[in-house]
Amino acid sequence: MTSLTRFLRPIAPVLAIGALVLAMGGTWGTTTRALAAPVTTPAPAKPSAPASTAARGADTEPIRIVKKDVSGKLNLNTATEEQLMLLPSVGPSKADRIVAWRKKNGGFKRTADLRRVKGFGYRTYKRLEPFLDIKGDSTLAAKR
Repeated sequence: MTSLTRFLRPIAPVLAIGALVLAMGGTWGTTTRALAAPVTTPAPAKPSAPASTAARGADTEPIRIVKKDVSGKLNLNTATEEQLMLLPSVGPSKADRIVAWRKKNGGFKRTADLRRVKGFGYRTYKRLEPFLDIKGDSTLAAKR
């Protein structure tokens, strides 16, 4: 038995490649596809009105992220959800998480506490830092 395995071990890769070539009929699949006529599919029609994110399907355009141009400061301890959504990269769910964290923990002691809210890592915080404050009135407004 050991002499048989000693004999088959060196030629096993050659036998495997030969079996592969025989199974494919001696040709590779990519060469026959390249000679065939290309298959064209019609492009999906674009919706005339912007669809909501819930109504979008997998075959529509990807959602575009709009950069928000804002100026001023936003008080994290007094801002409403609508005011929080003025911040770049903050949507309804992140605004809701900020308000929930604020209620649970009694407010922000410093602006860096925003990083304790799920969805706000170092990079997001650094992007938002110029617009954040924990004292005073909120003066954040969209630029025109």
